[in-house]
Amino acid sequence: MSVAASRYAKALIDVLFPHKAESGGEQLQRFSSLLSEQPDARRVFENPAISADRRKMLLKEVGDAFAFDPAIRNFLNLLVERNRIDLIDEIAVVYQKILDEKLGIVRARVTSAFPLDSAQQRELAAKLQAATGRVVRMELSSDPLLIGGVVAEVGSTIYDGSIRQQLRSFRKSLVQD
Repeated sequence: MSVAASRYAKALIDVLFPHKAESGGEQLQRFSSLLSEQPDARRVFENPAISADRRKMLLKEVGDAFAFDPAIRNFLNLLVERNRIDLIDEIAVVYQKILDEKLGIVRARVTSAFPLDSAQQRELAAKLQAATGRVVRMELSSDPLLIGGVVAEVGSTIYDGSIRQQLRSFRKSLVQD
């Protein structure tokens, strides 16, 4: 991540934390997603040949349509004025990391052999919270090659409870003996 994106994200979180920090992050992510889904809009917002006033008018319309908080509107206007709207994706990522850190949240990428139902998700989240000592938000996916069980990646730690891994360990122990 760039130094500039980190500075902008930190400044925004300082303005919004604690009362509006989560909704501000969601709004920032919505704007970033809009620009990813609409390359023409991204080109307009990032084009310094188009006057900042015109880009701000368009930003006002987008802000009205998405009901952005005034602080988010001001922040996006600042990025337009300084021709730094190209950093919006990085800023959104850094912002979320800083917010998670402040709230004591850790993100986990969880892969299971089959999709988990809500009870299994709650149970797994509770076990990961016990293991990490932090609130866990999970990003779920499935991979039938695991055969059974789950693999959870929390930061740089991998918790591998898959049958595939158990079979590998069993095979390794058989070869070593």
